[in-house]
Amino acid sequence: MQMAQIRKMSPNDFGFAIRLTDTMNWDLTEKDFRFMMRLEPNGCFTVLDGAKRVGIITTAHFGRIGWIGNVIVKTHYRSKGFGALLVKHAIEYLRKKSVSTIGLYAYLDTVSFYEKLGFKADLNFIRLARQSSVAGWRVASVRTMTERDLKDVVAFDEQCMGWNRGRLLKHIFTDSKDLCYVALDDSGLLGFIMGDWYRQEIGPCMSCVGTAKSVISLFKAALSRLSGVEVRTGVSESQQDIVKALRKMGFEEEFKVVRMYLGEVPDEAGCVFAMESLERG
Repeated sequence: MQMAQIRKMSPNDFGFAIRLTDTMNWDLTEKDFRFMMRLEPNGCFTVLDGAKRVGIITTAHFGRIGWIGNVIVKTHYRSKGFGALLVKHAIEYLRKKSVSTIGLYAYLDTVSFYEKLGFKADLNFIRLARQSSVAGWRVASVRTMTERDLKDVVAFDEQCMGWNRGRLLKHIFTDSKDLCYVALDDSGLLGFIMGDWYRQEIGPCMSCVGTAKSVISLFKAALSRLSGVEVRTGVSESQQDIVKALRKMGFEEEFKVVRMYLGEVPDEAGCVFAMESLERG
């Protein structure tokens, strides 16, 4: 650790980052890291042992909330302080951005590592996957999201999450407009869902409490566009009705993660049904 140093990630590090994350089968590509650096240009870092790259970390911040995404160190360098050094550096960076609370998703075997750094467990999420083969599901009261909807969607998301992710949601909408849907009734917006064509992921999905039917309709609308590919989503374990419905639709559990926070837990309204991603909340 005497020679350990941390520097800002650059595009020259993408190849190293991809090879490193491939050891854990995270299926990340150059586009993923370019997206993270577009979202947080100065918040992605590489740790070195002398001149040798040994680990990476990515972050994002949304007003008072910061998020830690990919954290990984080469196998030989684990349990030697490099991971803790990366996380502490990320925390320091986010604090300088006036962040008061920092969140992350921890794999079950890393929860104790983050607890030692002050993070506390909040909610469990289940990562589910299915081979999407059904197209043309009939869904009522759901339509494709438009640019005009974005203002209401961002406001709705902030009400659900307790913090503003507008910058992130606008990026997702720009990249995958035809995988974004809203659920409506006579009173207005009931919920929304967004997907990522490139990653073949569905999320986030937010909906008013007690509107499980609209959540399923939103998932069906997005899945209809992803026919013939393997699709993944991360659903709050607390939403058992949705978990059961997705299992009936052919989703199977891949693994579980724990959402953890350092600082005051955001005042969430109970309408989070699917995470955006492991990397960004």
